[in-house]
This record gives sequence, C-alpha cells and structure tokens, in this order.
Amino acid sequence: MRYRRATPQDFLAIADLDRRAWMKNRNAEFIPDGEHVWRLWCEHGLTFCALTEDGNGSERLVGAIVAFPCLDGRYCVHKAFVEEPLRGQRIGAGLFEALLSELDAVGADAFLTVDPVNEAGIRLYERWGFTERQFVPGFYRPNEDRYVLTRRARR
Repeated sequence: MRYRRATPQDFLAIADLDRRAWMKNRNAEFIPDGEHVWRLWCEHGLTFCALTEDGNGSERLVGAIVAFPCLDGRYCVHKAFVEEPLRGQRIGAGLFEALLSELDAVGADAFLTVDPVNEAGIRLYERWGFTERQFVPGFYRPNEDRYVLTRRARR
C-alpha cells in the first residue's frame, strides 16, 4: 500500500470511490460530494490517497481522506473512506496517519463530525487524539445529530 498527497488528476477516481462508499451510509439518500468539490480539494485541500498494485504493473486508488482549512485556523477532516472489500486492513489508519502527521507538522488543530451511534468510529477517533467532544443536535437535519470531535496539534 502506498500513501501520497492527491493531485488534481486523482479527483475523478476519488469522487467515484466516494459515491460507492457513501451507499453504505446511514443517510445514503443524500448526495455525496461531487466531482467539482473533489477537484478543488485535490488541488487546494489537504487530501491523501491510498494506492495498491492492480496486478498489471499499475496502481489503483482504494482510499482517500480530506481536510480543508477553516477561517479559525483549524482544519476540518471532512471525509475518509476505503474501498469496501479492503476495509479492516488498516488502510484508513494509514490515511489518517499521513494526514495527522502533516497537520502536526504545520501545527494545525483539526476537528471532525461523527454520528453519535457510531461507537466504533468514536473510539477510533479518540485513539488518534480527537478527545474534545461537543454534541450538536440537528447538525445537518433535524434527525441528524453529530458529535464534533477536536484534536489539538502535537507540536
């Protein structure tokens, strides 16, 4: 598995993987981020991708993570996903490690949101240092509550 910063040339593959990953979401009826935002995030956000050998001597994109800067100086970790058959193989962990290492290097705090029923996700994010927690009822829609978890940069 190889991890690297995404480039603008990666945006179509990342957007496609995003659409497929989103189908398993508890609120899958809502539209995932489109190609236009992935094009911008690959160029202007902090986006990493995971690539694996496809058996024919080339690489295939199998995961991505994105964080973008906010006006208050923090970064919002917006999405992280891995191709479904490859989940549970620490690819997501590798993506988070690449991203958090970069955020620590620039001294940036980060936050993310998580569904309060996603106990496994919450435990995982806490292990990566997202320990400050705020419950926000109706974060997206009246029935979509979220925890906002914050991680302070490790300087």
